[in-house]
Amino acid sequence: MRAGQLRLAYEESQEALTLIEHLQGYALLKGYVEIALAQVCYQWNRLEEARELLRMVVHHAAAWQQLEQLAWGYAELIQVELARREHSLAEHALHEVEQLVQRERYWIYLWWLPALQAQCWLAQGQLEAASRWAASVVFPEGPWEGRLYDAFPVVMRVYFAEQRFREALSLLERFRSHLDRPANLAVTITYLSQSLVALHHAGKPERARLIAARLFALTEPEGYVRVYLDEGEPMRQALLALLASHSHKPELAPSTAASLSQLLAAFEHEQQDASPPVMAATTGEPARASARQASARSSVPAVSLTRREQEVLRLLAAGASNQDIAHTLVISLDTVKKHVSNLLGKLGASNRTQAISQARARSLL
Repeated sequence: MRAGQLRLAYEESQEALTLIEHLQGYALLKGYVEIALAQVCYQWNRLEEARELLRMVVHHAAAWQQLEQLAWGYAELIQVELARREHSLAEHALHEVEQLVQRERYWIYLWWLPALQAQCWLAQGQLEAASRWAASVVFPEGPWEGRLYDAFPVVMRVYFAEQRFREALSLLERFRSHLDRPANLAVTITYLSQSLVALHHAGKPERARLIAARLFALTEPEGYVRVYLDEGEPMRQALLALLASHSHKPELAPSTAASLSQLLAAFEHEQQDASPPVMAATTGEPARASARQASARSSVPAVSLTRREQEVLRLLAAGASNQDIAHTLVISLDTVKKHVSNLLGKLGASNRTQAISQARARSLL
C-alpha cells in the first residue's frame, strides 16, 4: 500500500485471507489483512466492498477487544462513509472512536481524531470549525511526527475550500521534502494530486501539466480513483482543464486521456448521487427563481436515451473527445460518431455544447 502497488496489495491480501481460512478459530492477522484489502477497494472506489470489510473488522475487533484494530477499522470506516456521503454514519463511527479513547484511555490514537473530525466538518460544510483546526496545526521545518502526514492533506482541503490556492501551493512547495517521498509513494501520490489542484487554480498550467504527467504515471497502472475524487470540485476543474488543453494540443498518451475521461465520468456520477443542499431563502426571490426553473424543466419535452447514449452523454459533458469516448467505452470511432449524432437529434441540438445544455435542462445530467 505504501509503495502505491494496489494490485499487488489486493492479490496478496486475497491470498492471505485464503490461507487464514484454513486456520481454526480466530486469527488476529485477519483484521489487518481485511483493512489492507479495504484500503485498496477504497482507492478503486469500490466503496460498498470496503465498507463491508471494515464493518467486519470492527465487529470482530470489538468482540475480541483488539483495540488497535478497532480504532484503525473505525478510522478507515469514517473515510468510506464520508465518500459515500453518509455523514451521520461517519459521525457515529467518530463518536465510537472518541468513546474508545475515553473508556480505555487509549491515548495513542488520540492524534487521529482531530484530522478525522476536520474531514467530517468539511464534508458537512462546517468550514469555520475546520478552518480553526487547520490554523492550529503547526508543520515544523525539521522531522515530522506521523500525525502530521495525516493532517497535512486535510489542511490543504481546508485551504482549497477557502480558495486560498496560492497559500496552499506555498505550503506544498515549502514542505516538498517531507511530502515527496520515494520510500512512501502513498504520501507522494497525495502530494502530487494536491499540487495539481493548487497549481491549476494558482494559474500555473504548464507546471500543472508536468505534475499531472508524473501523477498519472503512478496512479494509472494501479487504477487509483479516490485520490482524485477526494479532492472534490477543485480537482474536477483541474482535470477538465487538462483534457481541454489535450484536445487543442495533444500532449497526453491515449491511455492517459482515456483515464481522464473515466475520472471525469466518475465525478459526474458522484454529483448525480449527491442530493442537492437545501438552502434557506431569506427573501422570496430564490423561491421564485426555483419555481421558474422547475417550470422551465416541466415545459421541456421528455427524451428517452439508451444506456449507451447516457454513457456517451456523460463523457461528452466531461469534455471527452470522440477518440477518448471510443477508448473508454471500448467501441469503434464510427460507433461513437453514430451515438453522438443520435444524441444531437434527440436533444434538438446542432453541436456538443447545445446538446449538453439541453441535457441539463432535461435533468439528464
